[in-house]
Amino acid sequence: MTSPETPPTTSTTATSSESELRIEDLFHQKRNEDSISKLFSAIYAPVGIVILLFRVFLGFHTFLVACLLRKSGVFRQHALRMMCSILGIVVEKTGERDESARVLCANHVSILDHLAIDILTPCLLPSVWDIPSIIRWCFGYVDLGATRGRDHLVRGAKDLLAKETQMPLLAFPEGIITSGEKALIKFNTWCFEVSPIVQPVSVRVWRPYPWKIAVSVLGSTWWTDLFYFFALPFTVISVEYLPKMEKKNEESLEEFTSRVAETLAKNLKISVSKFGISDASEAAKRMRTDRERARKVVVKEKTAPRLIDARQMDECVMRIKQSFPSFHLSAIRRDLEKTRSQTATVNNLKTGKIAVSDADGHTGKVTLDASSWRGVFDNRKWQMIESNRQKYMNRDDN
Repeated sequence: MTSPETPPTTSTTATSSESELRIEDLFHQKRNEDSISKLFSAIYAPVGIVILLFRVFLGFHTFLVACLLRKSGVFRQHALRMMCSILGIVVEKTGERDESARVLCANHVSILDHLAIDILTPCLLPSVWDIPSIIRWCFGYVDLGATRGRDHLVRGAKDLLAKETQMPLLAFPEGIITSGEKALIKFNTWCFEVSPIVQPVSVRVWRPYPWKIAVSVLGSTWWTDLFYFFALPFTVISVEYLPKMEKKNEESLEEFTSRVAETLAKNLKISVSKFGISDASEAAKRMRTDRERARKVVVKEKTAPRLIDARQMDECVMRIKQSFPSFHLSAIRRDLEKTRSQTATVNNLKTGKIAVSDADGHTGKVTLDASSWRGVFDNRKWQMIESNRQKYMNRDDN
């Protein structure tokens, strides 16, 4: 018999799980986290470079042909499909496009989401960058005044839909590429203000094993994402058209936006996070800062002078002891003998690779082996220094 307290417990668990979600969890942190895939990628790398060069040469010419054709024409769609075939991009379609919806609202998981949807349904994508007109024309972007503010963007989108009767407007309300595996970024409301009727579009991207490499990672650049698209055998982009959604009379703009986001998240079997685009931008900055700091530490370790003579190591032992007073001097000195680096020994102390005490088998007894006498002498010396230091530190307690 089911306990009446079970449902509240389940709800509490779900809420707790959502509250533990970090902004970093919404993105891939590394391209490849599987050791077998990493090994296979290293073996495949020479072949991938050859495929990359071949695809760049043929794909560029096909892309130029597609740019010269009319955007809503059938021949352009065939040219784009041919280009995707050359580049190893497989586009799958599920569901049907509803022509009454003038705005398509999709989640964002790769830099080629726009291309995949454009092949199935020729559409217009607002440009959020101040780029030259020729580049906007080539890639199918339209300048709606996004760089001048939200009001200009909404006004420009409404004017565009009033003039353009064939192609819909494609919007990515998340505003940033995510993994699409944990949760959606909180949707921006601008595209839902443009039209009261929108059609949600769910996008999924996957690659076969052992080429299971993330299509994008937090803080990555567009050219690195394209590199993996071109170098790997193929990438599948699945596009699913969901039933259109209409804003209710009693519904606010925020409620309508939230309802569309929940519908898309339910289809993707994920949730909608509380994080916005500003949180994602800050997370990307933090990751870049951490990587730069880690790179500087590695460079510093490589350029740091190695400890050579005993006098240098003795001085270094006393400096480290001041920062880590709980560790025995003998333990610090023996690790320095191995690493010959103050930075490496400090890292060993922080990670627990060095025991706090000196209980490591060094008894200080003189053996018949003359080669061990130096070690016995050093051990007794540091034992004496440690003992006298402790007496000095405890002098006020007596």
